[in-house]
Amino acid sequence: MSEDKQKILAVFNQINDAMINKDIETLNTFLSDDYASVHMTGYRQSKQEWLEQIENEEMNYFKTIPQKTKITIHGNKAILICDAKIDARIYGFRNTWSMKTEMHFDKCGDNWYPVNAIATSN
Repeated sequence: MSEDKQKILAVFNQINDAMINKDIETLNTFLSDDYASVHMTGYRQSKQEWLEQIENEEMNYFKTIPQKTKITIHGNKAILICDAKIDARIYGFRNTWSMKTEMHFDKCGDNWYPVNAIATSN
């Protein structure tokens, strides 16, 4: 695996760990202010709203189990696609969802930063 792919995967894993640990500071550091996430319902959520919902436990993540991950790089842009099972309580409903996450990254200097993510059910 190339060094850039290793860096992208490391960022993705740190974001997943921060979600589970409710580490808002880390998430705030990794995600740009204009970061947006599109949930499997189709709802587009701003970074600020998502972080608030993690903090107040409207979205409570317990475990992420990656099944398959693919990273494609084109110049200073990359896409990580990960099939995973996610154990979470979302708006009061706990379940383990099979999801596909497509996270887009931009490279700045030597580092990769997520700019948005799209989640769909598998």
